[in-house]
Amino acid sequence: MRAYRELAVEPRDPLAWESGVSAAVKALNSGELLVHPTSTVYGIGAAATAELDAEINRLKGRASDRPIIRLAGSVETLRRELPPGSWNERAERLATEFWPGPLTLILDDGSAAGVAVRVDGHPLLLVILGRWRSLMSSTSLNRKGGRPATRCRTVRDVLAAMPAPTRPLTFLAAVSLPPSTSSTMVSLRGEAPEILRDGPIDRRRIVRCLGAVG
Repeated sequence: MRAYRELAVEPRDPLAWESGVSAAVKALNSGELLVHPTSTVYGIGAAATAELDAEINRLKGRASDRPIIRLAGSVETLRRELPPGSWNERAERLATEFWPGPLTLILDDGSAAGVAVRVDGHPLLLVILGRWRSLMSSTSLNRKGGRPATRCRTVRDVLAAMPAPTRPLTFLAAVSLPPSTSSTMVSLRGEAPEILRDGPIDRRRIVRCLGAVG
């Protein structure tokens, strides 16, 4: 990968966030790529467009049409930006119980695969997306088959192994993240909710919120 911009951000000091938040929002507005922390792993994201999704997938070594999660700063943003009817009562219950947090929901938006959405719990990311006020595509920062990056050093290694991007890229280096796994993933597309991926929010908590799940 060609040179990219790296900005150090101290996540424990909100008073020092402004330059990083402003740079991130500017990157999103300009159609650029953003490497950012989440509550679980580092992600690579951009404004939610098919063209930028394809670029992110290319950098990761995946098929260009692979669906990518949409992150938002609030449930209100999701309700506004998603197609009518995508948000339902089960999504509302899970969002109220677990968001912001490491829970990804798969909703029916009329497409073949549905749409994956999350309001993540990382405080810096919440501020960025709150100011962005739209949906951001995001997926874990790793090459296909590799483990997602949780340390700044690993982020740099992954970026070095990626092909040259077609857009400028900004890396928000918000120190190393605590050991974690990718978010819990629950599909709400069928008659019964289905847990597609285990994660930090375990099955028992999902069952207590919704009842029986697949």
